[in-house]
Amino acid sequence: MMSTKFLSLFIVAIVAPLFILGDEPNQIDVESLRQHLPANLQNLSIPDFDEIEKALKDKCVRAGGTEASYEQVKQGAKDLANCVKGLVDVDQFRREVEEAKPTGDLDTVFNKYCRKRNTLLECVNTFSNTIDPCLDDEEERHKGHGVDVFKNLLNFVCHKDGDQIALFIAEKGPECFLEQKDDLIRCVNETFSGYLTDVDMTTTTVPKLVIGPKQCEDFNKLQNCLVRELEQCQESTPANLVESLFKFMKKGSPCDPKAKSGRR
Repeated sequence: MMSTKFLSLFIVAIVAPLFILGDEPNQIDVESLRQHLPANLQNLSIPDFDEIEKALKDKCVRAGGTEASYEQVKQGAKDLANCVKGLVDVDQFRREVEEAKPTGDLDTVFNKYCRKRNTLLECVNTFSNTIDPCLDDEEERHKGHGVDVFKNLLNFVCHKDGDQIALFIAEKGPECFLEQKDDLIRCVNETFSGYLTDVDMTTTTVPKLVIGPKQCEDFNKLQNCLVRELEQCQESTPANLVESLFKFMKKGSPCDPKAKSGRR
Protein backbone atom coordinates (compact mmCIF):
# COMPACT_ATOMS: atom_id res chain seq x y z
CA MET A 1 0.00 0.00 0.00
CA MET A 2 1.30 3.46 -0.89
CA SER A 3 0.24 4.89 2.47
CA THR A 4 2.39 2.38 4.35
CA LYS A 5 5.38 3.07 2.12
CA PHE A 6 4.95 6.80 2.62
CA LEU A 7 4.69 6.50 6.40
CA SER A 8 7.72 4.20 6.51
CA LEU A 9 9.90 6.50 4.44
CA PHE A 10 8.70 9.55 6.38
CA ILE A 11 9.61 7.99 9.73
CA VAL A 12 13.01 6.82 8.49
CA ALA A 13 13.81 10.26 7.10
CA ILE A 14 12.92 11.99 10.36
CA VAL A 15 14.27 9.72 13.09
CA ALA A 16 16.79 7.37 11.46
CA PRO A 17 19.76 9.76 11.92
CA LEU A 18 19.51 9.03 15.65
CA PHE A 19 20.03 5.30 15.00
CA ILE A 20 22.91 5.21 12.52
CA LEU A 21 25.38 2.57 13.66
CA GLY A 22 28.61 4.17 14.89
CA ASP A 23 30.97 4.81 11.99
CA GLU A 24 28.73 3.02 9.48
CA PRO A 25 26.79 5.78 7.69
CA ASN A 26 25.09 3.18 5.46
CA GLN A 27 23.67 1.14 8.33
CA ILE A 28 20.68 1.90 10.55
CA ASP A 29 20.06 0.03 13.78
CA VAL A 30 16.56 -0.95 12.66
CA GLU A 31 15.66 -2.89 15.80
CA SER A 32 16.65 -0.01 18.06
CA LEU A 33 14.70 2.42 15.87
CA ARG A 34 11.67 0.13 15.95
CA GLN A 35 11.75 -0.09 19.77
CA HIS A 36 11.50 3.70 20.01
CA LEU A 37 8.42 3.90 17.79
CA PRO A 38 4.91 3.98 19.28
CA ALA A 39 3.49 0.50 19.89
CA ASN A 40 1.09 0.74 16.95
CA LEU A 41 3.98 1.43 14.53
CA GLN A 42 6.50 -1.16 15.74
CA ASN A 43 5.42 -3.67 13.07
CA LEU A 44 5.88 -1.10 10.32
CA SER A 45 8.03 -2.19 7.38
CA ILE A 46 11.24 -0.15 7.54
CA PRO A 47 12.66 0.55 4.06
CA ASP A 48 16.11 -0.82 3.33
CA PHE A 49 18.82 1.85 3.48
CA ASP A 50 20.14 0.81 0.05
CA GLU A 51 16.71 1.45 -1.47
CA ILE A 52 16.52 4.91 0.05
CA GLU A 53 20.10 5.66 -1.02
CA LYS A 54 19.43 4.68 -4.63
CA ALA A 55 16.40 6.97 -4.83
CA LEU A 56 18.36 9.88 -3.33
CA LYS A 57 21.41 9.32 -5.55
CA ASP A 58 19.23 9.22 -8.68
CA LYS A 59 17.59 12.46 -7.61
CA CYS A 60 20.99 14.11 -7.07
CA VAL A 61 22.24 13.14 -10.52
CA ARG A 62 19.00 14.31 -12.18
CA ALA A 63 19.44 17.71 -10.50
CA GLY A 64 22.88 18.09 -12.09
CA GLY A 65 25.01 16.72 -9.28
CA THR A 66 27.60 13.97 -9.53
CA GLU A 67 28.31 10.81 -7.57
CA ALA A 68 31.01 12.82 -5.80
CA SER A 69 28.38 15.41 -4.86
CA TYR A 70 26.19 12.68 -3.46
CA GLU A 71 29.07 11.29 -1.41
CA GLN A 72 29.55 14.76 0.08
CA VAL A 73 25.86 14.85 0.96
CA LYS A 74 26.17 11.43 2.60
CA GLN A 75 29.08 12.67 4.70
CA GLY A 76 27.07 15.78 5.56
CA ALA A 77 24.16 13.61 6.67
CA LYS A 78 26.51 11.55 8.82
CA ASP A 79 27.93 14.72 10.39
CA LEU A 80 24.39 15.96 11.09
CA ALA A 81 23.44 12.62 12.65
CA ASN A 82 26.54 12.69 14.85
CA CYS A 83 25.71 16.26 15.85
CA VAL A 84 22.17 15.28 16.90
CA LYS A 85 23.36 12.17 18.74
CA GLY A 86 25.96 14.26 20.56
CA LEU A 87 23.27 16.66 21.74
CA VAL A 88 20.63 14.17 22.86
CA ASP A 89 20.76 10.53 23.88
CA VAL A 90 17.27 9.22 23.11
CA ASP A 91 17.16 6.67 25.94
CA GLN A 92 18.54 9.09 28.50
CA PHE A 93 16.09 11.78 27.40
CA ARG A 94 13.13 9.40 27.79
CA ARG A 95 14.32 8.37 31.27
CA GLU A 96 14.66 12.00 32.33
CA VAL A 97 11.16 12.80 31.08
CA GLU A 98 9.62 9.82 32.92
CA GLU A 99 11.48 10.70 36.14
CA ALA A 100 10.38 14.34 35.92
CA LYS A 101 6.67 13.68 35.35
CA PRO A 102 5.73 12.80 38.96
CA THR A 103 7.57 15.81 40.38
CA GLY A 104 6.39 18.31 37.77
CA ASP A 105 9.96 19.13 36.76
CA LEU A 106 9.51 18.64 33.01
CA ASP A 107 10.43 22.26 32.36
CA THR A 108 13.86 21.60 33.88
CA VAL A 109 14.46 18.69 31.49
CA PHE A 110 13.46 20.64 28.40
CA ASN A 111 15.37 23.70 29.58
CA LYS A 112 18.50 21.55 29.59
CA TYR A 113 18.04 20.36 26.00
CA CYS A 114 16.68 23.60 24.59
CA ARG A 115 19.88 25.38 25.63
CA LYS A 116 21.57 23.28 22.93
CA ARG A 117 19.34 24.45 20.10
CA ASN A 118 21.81 26.99 18.68
CA THR A 119 24.36 24.21 18.21
CA LEU A 120 21.72 22.12 16.43
CA LEU A 121 20.80 25.03 14.16
CA GLU A 122 24.46 25.44 13.20
CA CYS A 123 24.61 21.75 12.26
CA VAL A 124 21.41 22.03 10.21
CA ASN A 125 22.71 25.12 8.38
CA THR A 126 25.95 23.32 7.57
CA PHE A 127 24.05 20.33 6.19
CA SER A 128 21.69 22.55 4.17
CA ASN A 129 24.71 24.07 2.42
CA THR A 130 26.11 20.61 1.70
CA ILE A 131 23.04 19.51 -0.28
CA ASP A 132 23.14 22.42 -2.76
CA PRO A 133 24.75 20.39 -5.62
CA CYS A 134 21.86 17.88 -5.42
CA LEU A 135 19.10 20.48 -5.73
CA ASP A 136 17.69 21.88 -8.95
CA ASP A 137 17.26 25.64 -9.35
CA GLU A 138 13.70 25.67 -8.04
CA GLU A 139 14.58 23.59 -5.00
CA GLU A 140 17.56 25.79 -4.21
CA ARG A 141 15.33 28.87 -4.22
CA HIS A 142 12.98 27.16 -1.77
CA LYS A 143 15.66 25.64 0.47
CA GLY A 144 15.75 28.63 2.80
CA HIS A 145 12.03 28.31 3.45
CA GLY A 146 12.49 24.70 4.57
CA VAL A 147 15.28 25.68 6.96
CA ASP A 148 13.13 28.52 8.30
CA VAL A 149 10.24 26.11 8.96
CA PHE A 150 12.61 23.90 10.98
CA LYS A 151 13.91 26.91 12.92
CA ASN A 152 10.35 28.00 13.67
CA LEU A 153 9.51 24.49 14.85
CA LEU A 154 12.52 24.44 17.15
CA ASN A 155 11.86 27.92 18.49
CA PHE A 156 8.24 27.02 19.22
CA VAL A 157 9.17 23.83 21.07
CA CYS A 158 11.84 25.71 23.02
CA HIS A 159 9.78 28.83 23.74
CA LYS A 160 10.75 29.92 27.25
CA ASP A 161 13.23 27.04 27.33
CA GLY A 162 10.70 24.30 26.71
CA ASP A 163 7.57 25.46 28.52
CA GLN A 164 5.40 24.59 25.52
CA ILE A 165 6.45 20.96 25.24
CA ALA A 166 6.43 20.54 29.03
CA LEU A 167 2.83 21.80 29.05
CA PHE A 168 1.97 19.43 26.20
CA ILE A 169 3.19 16.42 28.18
CA ALA A 170 1.68 17.62 31.48
CA GLU A 171 -1.71 18.08 29.79
CA LYS A 172 -1.73 14.49 28.52
CA GLY A 173 -0.61 15.34 24.98
CA PRO A 174 1.11 11.97 24.35
CA GLU A 175 -1.94 10.13 25.70
CA CYS A 176 -4.18 12.18 23.41
CA PHE A 177 -2.00 11.31 20.39
CA LEU A 178 -2.11 7.64 21.30
CA GLU A 179 -5.87 7.73 21.74
CA GLN A 180 -6.33 9.30 18.28
CA LYS A 181 -3.40 7.54 16.58
CA ASP A 182 -5.37 5.87 13.78
CA ASP A 183 -7.12 9.08 12.77
CA LEU A 184 -3.87 11.08 12.97
CA ILE A 185 -2.13 8.60 10.66
CA ARG A 186 -5.10 8.87 8.31
CA CYS A 187 -4.65 12.67 8.28
CA VAL A 188 -1.03 12.27 7.16
CA ASN A 189 -1.88 9.68 4.53
CA GLU A 190 -4.74 11.72 3.07
CA THR A 191 -2.63 14.85 2.65
CA PHE A 192 0.93 13.73 1.88
CA SER A 193 0.92 10.14 0.65
CA GLY A 194 0.46 11.40 -2.92
CA TYR A 195 3.99 12.80 -2.90
CA LEU A 196 5.32 9.27 -3.40
CA THR A 197 4.41 7.20 -6.40
CA ASP A 198 2.76 3.81 -5.86
CA VAL A 199 5.70 1.72 -7.00
CA ASP A 200 8.31 -0.54 -5.45
CA MET A 201 10.64 1.25 -3.03
CA THR A 202 13.55 0.49 -5.40
CA THR A 203 12.05 2.87 -7.95
CA THR A 204 10.42 5.39 -5.63
CA THR A 205 10.83 8.94 -6.91
CA VAL A 206 11.90 11.46 -4.30
CA PRO A 207 9.41 14.37 -4.39
CA LYS A 208 10.63 17.87 -5.22
CA LEU A 209 11.82 19.74 -2.13
CA VAL A 210 9.79 22.90 -2.65
CA ILE A 211 7.14 24.85 -0.77
CA GLY A 212 4.59 26.14 -3.27
CA PRO A 213 0.81 26.68 -3.36
CA LYS A 214 0.08 22.93 -3.53
CA GLN A 215 2.34 22.17 -0.55
CA CYS A 216 0.81 25.03 1.46
CA GLU A 217 -2.68 23.78 0.67
CA ASP A 218 -1.78 20.28 1.83
CA PHE A 219 -0.02 21.68 4.91
CA ASN A 220 -3.19 23.57 5.86
CA LYS A 221 -5.32 20.47 5.26
CA LEU A 222 -3.02 18.47 7.51
CA GLN A 223 -3.20 21.13 10.21
CA ASN A 224 -7.00 21.24 10.14
CA CYS A 225 -7.30 17.45 10.12
CA LEU A 226 -4.89 16.90 13.03
CA VAL A 227 -6.46 19.63 15.16
CA ARG A 228 -9.97 18.32 14.45
CA GLU A 229 -9.02 14.82 15.62
CA LEU A 230 -7.12 16.05 18.69
CA GLU A 231 -10.13 18.10 19.74
CA GLN A 232 -11.84 14.77 20.48
CA CYS A 233 -9.56 14.32 23.51
CA GLN A 234 -10.68 15.26 26.99
CA GLU A 235 -8.02 17.96 27.35
CA SER A 236 -8.09 20.87 24.89
CA THR A 237 -4.42 21.80 25.34
CA PRO A 238 -2.93 19.25 22.87
CA ALA A 239 -5.16 20.47 20.01
CA ASN A 240 -4.51 24.12 20.87
CA LEU A 241 -0.75 23.62 21.00
CA VAL A 242 -0.65 21.72 17.71
CA GLU A 243 -2.65 24.47 16.02
CA SER A 244 -0.29 27.10 17.45
CA LEU A 245 2.68 25.00 16.32
CA PHE A 246 1.50 24.93 12.71
CA LYS A 247 0.86 28.68 12.70
CA PHE A 248 4.31 29.32 14.15
CA MET A 249 6.01 27.02 11.63
CA LYS A 250 4.43 28.93 8.73
CA LYS A 251 5.82 32.30 9.84
CA GLY A 252 7.85 33.89 7.06
CA SER A 253 7.23 30.97 4.68
CA PRO A 254 5.19 31.04 1.45
CA CYS A 255 2.39 29.46 3.53
CA ASP A 256 2.21 32.44 5.89
CA PRO A 257 -1.09 34.32 5.31
CA LYS A 258 0.70 37.58 6.13
CA ALA A 259 3.28 36.94 3.41
CA LYS A 260 0.49 36.33 0.88
CA SER A 261 -1.25 39.57 1.77
CA GLY A 262 1.96 41.59 1.75
CA ARG A 263 1.74 42.40 5.46
CA ARG A 264 4.79 42.07 7.70
